Amino acid sequence: MNTIFFIGKWHGFTQAVVILLSSAIWTSYAQSDELIAWAESNRQLASPTYAIRSVQDAHSSETPVIVRQGELDSLIDSDGGGACPISAALIAMQTLRSMAGQPLHPQPHQYALLLFQRDPKLKRGRITNKRFVDLLGWLSDQIPEYDIRADVLSARNSEYTKTGPYWSDSDGPDLVIRGGELCILAYTVTTADGKTLGRHFVLLKDHVDTQIRVLNPGKPMKDYQFKVEKRDSPSVNYKNYKRVFLESPGRMSANSSVLELNTVFKARLVLSEQGPTSAYLLTVNQVKTEIDELAEQLRSEGKLTSPREWRSRGAVFGLPGLDLPVAVGGSGWNAQQMLEIFRHAGRYNLNLRDVVGGAHGRPAVKMDSSVANAALKQLVDGNAYFAVAITEENAGTDTKSMQSRAVKDGEGFRLSGSKLWNARLRQATHVVLYTSSADGSSDDRTAFLLPIHHPGLEIVDRYAHGLTGNSFGGLKFDKMYVGAEHLIGKDGEGGEIFKEHFLYWRLMQAGAAIGCGERALEIMAERIRQRHVFGGPIGRFTHLQQPIGENLTKLRMALALAREAARLYDRGDFDAAEPLVNGIKAEGVEIALAACDEAMRAHGALGYSRDVDLGDRVRDLMGLRIADGTTDVMRMTVVREEYGFDLWEMSVRSYSNATSETGEE
Repeated sequence: MNTIFFIGKWHGFTQAVVILLSSAIWTSYAQSDELIAWAESNRQLASPTYAIRSVQDAHSSETPVIVRQGELDSLIDSDGGGACPISAALIAMQTLRSMAGQPLHPQPHQYALLLFQRDPKLKRGRITNKRFVDLLGWLSDQIPEYDIRADVLSARNSEYTKTGPYWSDSDGPDLVIRGGELCILAYTVTTADGKTLGRHFVLLKDHVDTQIRVLNPGKPMKDYQFKVEKRDSPSVNYKNYKRVFLESPGRMSANSSVLELNTVFKARLVLSEQGPTSAYLLTVNQVKTEIDELAEQLRSEGKLTSPREWRSRGAVFGLPGLDLPVAVGGSGWNAQQMLEIFRHAGRYNLNLRDVVGGAHGRPAVKMDSSVANAALKQLVDGNAYFAVAITEENAGTDTKSMQSRAVKDGEGFRLSGSKLWNARLRQATHVVLYTSSADGSSDDRTAFLLPIHHPGLEIVDRYAHGLTGNSFGGLKFDKMYVGAEHLIGKDGEGGEIFKEHFLYWRLMQAGAAIGCGERALEIMAERIRQRHVFGGPIGRFTHLQQPIGENLTKLRMALALAREAARLYDRGDFDAAEPLVNGIKAEGVEIALAACDEAMRAHGALGYSRDVDLGDRVRDLMGLRIADGTTDVMRMTVVREEYGFDLWEMSVRSYSNATSETGEE
């Protein structure tokens, strides 16, 4: 017989209800409609990968949200084996709260003492499976609006159960990471001479192929990595059974302890019968989890880089409106939150930097017209995709060379000119078009919001080396009439609109680049671990490890600078944010490009093929070092802000001064 524990709240405590099922029922349950229904009802619950990281990031001496095992060991009887399971359960409580989008428990240490008062038997240590499930049940009181459902699977040779349920003899336990579900692993620790020391509990943080990362309650601020190995059982009683061991990749000594996986506890968050009592606001971790799920769906359909698919299907969890004001149907997220989402999107593909939030539709919130209202509603609903057209054949960074003109025509305007080197025009539903102003000086700009099929607007195609999923080209228009309702702000305010929007946009592009580079290094690390030449993995050639350490450190420095810039932006200190944003747009992209290039070369010929996406990452980052502010110009602006405008004047005015002195034209 198998046992599944359902945990619900009861008079401030929880009760474990034991339901006995046959092995056949358990096997069918794992693939049943009930599990699918649970997954659908628990959408928008964060992945434990992100939740555990958030708990670790939040912990400090000022905000001690983690209860370490060592802080509780003195409360356990001398022969009780330590407080590992209790610490694991308390950290699980914080993780589950984070997964549910709730603030972390502010006083987990006090709550730990209450647990010992509630059940003095905890001091005995060496917790059984049932007692650990009871412990998870008590924690359910600390997660408002949710109950915890705990499922237990054991190894067939486990000493901690006589009835199961057991995981598959051949396949082993299911360790898939899912939003709203936390796996807690218990493994036996046996010395090299065969002495069993007891069980240790850890929280599963990540699982890729045969590699797992876990949080160890003994040292919770450090990630531990293991390789999951299946080995034949020497016992005749379990001749078809594969035992599961956790092997440390860095294990050097034959005298190291043997770690055998014994039990897997799965704690699932399920909405309580009362349901939510307050408005449901998504967290960064929950949106990351939704992006993960949608990315897998679109990849399986061959649509990973389709911006329209991302926007239409991402609207289910609010992706297109994350950084738009609540007044227009958005979520009103700030730059610090959005930076993490752009970074996460960049991990999948750099071109996803255009599918997060309002993107180039953000300036439309400055409009007060039916045109803007309709466009913004389409944008939030996932039915609109905005392009921007600024650059021309002879006007890039030097926007004052822009030749496109606006001329007043009654209450409206006549626009004439052309644009070039603009992305996503064929996929866009709208375009933000910049021209010289109609009434201002020759240095002023004006911005218009137009439907992409506006009468008189013609798309011209060019072809880029990258931008998979997006088009590349320009626009032509000659005396095209545009009504005043399409004007963003006022005539002549386009320069300020451009500056404000691109300060934000460059920061987000840097975030996407950082995520792109981080993922490339992960791919590289896996490659040098698995690729064997001359009798061993190529990771033993330490020159291949050096660029991983170097570029990871540089990316972390870039991320720290980007987060500081986002903080300044959010408090409205744009002057202080600007040099940081421009610097990180330059260096963040260059560092990410170096990381992706190293990863591509570590793969040899495979890296140059389309079997992996590293070549795409290099190609797209080379495009981003030009787009939205070139690396060279961004560095010049950093110098200007820090060391004075005379150096800027020297660089941009030297040519005109030289021609005037020589009389040449």
